Amino acid sequence: MFLGIDLGTGSVKVLLLGADGTRIGASRPYPIEAFAPGWAETGPQAWLEAIRDAIRELPALDGLQAIGLSGQMHGIVPVAGRDSRPLGKAILWADQRGAACLPRLQDLPASMAQRGLNAPVAGMAATTLLWIRAENPDLYGRMEQFLFPKDYIRAVLTGDRATDFSDASGSLLYDFEHRGWHGALIDRLGLDARMLPEIRQATDLAGVVTEAAARYFGLPAGVPVATGAADAPAGMYGTGLTDPAAVQISIGTGAQVSRPIPADRLPPLDRALNVFEGIEPGHRYRVAAMLNAGIALEWVLKLLRLDWAGVYPALAARGLRDRPDLLFLPYLSGERTPHMDPDARGAWIGLGLHHGAEDLMLAALLGVACAIRLGLETLGTEGVSSVRAVGGSLRHPYWRDLVSSVLGRDLLLSRRTDASALGATRIAAAAVGGAAAWEAAMARAEAGEAERSERVSGTRHPWMDDYFQAFQDGYRRLK
Repeated sequence: MFLGIDLGTGSVKVLLLGADGTRIGASRPYPIEAFAPGWAETGPQAWLEAIRDAIRELPALDGLQAIGLSGQMHGIVPVAGRDSRPLGKAILWADQRGAACLPRLQDLPASMAQRGLNAPVAGMAATTLLWIRAENPDLYGRMEQFLFPKDYIRAVLTGDRATDFSDASGSLLYDFEHRGWHGALIDRLGLDARMLPEIRQATDLAGVVTEAAARYFGLPAGVPVATGAADAPAGMYGTGLTDPAAVQISIGTGAQVSRPIPADRLPPLDRALNVFEGIEPGHRYRVAAMLNAGIALEWVLKLLRLDWAGVYPALAARGLRDRPDLLFLPYLSGERTPHMDPDARGAWIGLGLHHGAEDLMLAALLGVACAIRLGLETLGTEGVSSVRAVGGSLRHPYWRDLVSSVLGRDLLLSRRTDASALGATRIAAAAVGGAAAWEAAMARAEAGEAERSERVSGTRHPWMDDYFQAFQDGYRRLK
């Protein structure tokens, strides 16, 4: 059996894949702390406790062959010492403090920027490191290395400190031409190259679970642990997405629209989109990254004191025949695609005395769906034959129908749910030569299923294109 640990932004998912195809999962939340506008942090200890508690829900792990990791991208954990002791809270991808340092990365020579293939935005590792150096020099001086979130978990499990190509490529410090750290850029920025972890393949074996980690997490000691990957490429690996004619939409705390790109050439720099490395050599993908999906919806839900069990049936009964007269901009944490605007902010537009909590919630759902559509259109759909969708929230029929309706496209809802955690189990298997065993387990899991995907065809309402245009106009006017 193989264990996948997917360290998301607001919760961890653990998934146990048995040889007979059984999949047993558990999840535990943890807080995103915002002590000031634009901040987004989580204490690493909260991650460890959530992983431990989730593992306790799994059956006995005797016979566990390997562990794989997947994790939220871009955030950093400053560490020191041989035990990778955290020097403070993890600064997450949603944190916007690094925006003040963006000019240092925006004025690069064209050739240097092209090698990085990613426009600078706050929340990526380079901007966060520059902010720490400028605003917290004491922390910068004590920091021996920074680790991406999933790499910190692996360090606790095994003592190993490294990263993989997918996480490295999302740091703004990566050179796509040479597939390594961008030395000339690092020197230009004046950052200490010794802080950067070694880069390995996601499927490389990193070490084994130590005795101390085994006692804390309830794992067998000595179990091999793979290097692991960032959550978006791990999700694509879990669903087997490699076809450039297919697009995959992942909806979690944020939302990503990803499309594999040909391995034989690097694309030109597009400042509205990102390019990241995949799990296997030669696999890359272009992505439209939206910062505000589940994080905005959960905020609205809490603000309005509602719950999903009541919201979805009420909105389904209400229907969508008439155009709502209320808009919602979900930009609570700034925005990336296509605006690349750390100062973007959220808003309800058109509020009146006749609006109630359900109206505000519907507008929020429509606003997030519109942001995803804008990401898809920015990425481009020429030559796209299918649009896949993954994410736990899509288990709710109302939400997945609404997303399909707003996009104006059928969605292929993958039956391989919890795609990033599943990708982590596949990474675990590959690290110990168990690829065939993983495929056999998945074949047993999917035996009897006519299709790996369920087609979702949301109703096409005639007002939705105008509503989508009004959504875009709302941002431009407030900006």
